[in-house]
Amino acid sequence: MKEEFYREACRRKHRVLGHYLAIQAWLRKLDCIVLQRRELEHFLGLERFKGARITWLINDLKPWFPFQAPYYKSKSMSSINSLYLSRIEISSHLDKVRLPNGKSSMTVDQRIKGLLLGAPKTEKFLVDSSTAPPLEDFIVSDLTLVTAGITEPKIYSGKI
Repeated sequence: MKEEFYREACRRKHRVLGHYLAIQAWLRKLDCIVLQRRELEHFLGLERFKGARITWLINDLKPWFPFQAPYYKSKSMSSINSLYLSRIEISSHLDKVRLPNGKSSMTVDQRIKGLLLGAPKTEKFLVDSSTAPPLEDFIVSDLTLVTAGITEPKIYSGKI
């Protein structure tokens, strides 16, 4: 019973995040938006991830981003490094990205830069790594004001 309440609380948090990210992607004319581990930790209030929580997040974000590509530091799901969230198919484009020096791992910036012509327009959620991700209360407040028609949607700048 306790786990059901926890799962529902996580689902709600994930849905709020999904809705906010969908609006941010739309405003920036992106097909795919990338969350890095630091942002995931911040949004979800976690420093350590369990495989089940990543699975829940991926499933809960599907209504907004039906195509997703998680990248891990190791074979463990708890080692998530980045999550590509896309409204259109992205995996086949990501699979074609190669580093010229033959290395198997790459940074998010390298992977995005390596996308070929015709790939979905992709950017990191926070383009500037010195920008802090928004807190949940800011996200909920922003979504509420936009939904009520009090303000118009705007690209997150890091300034609250």
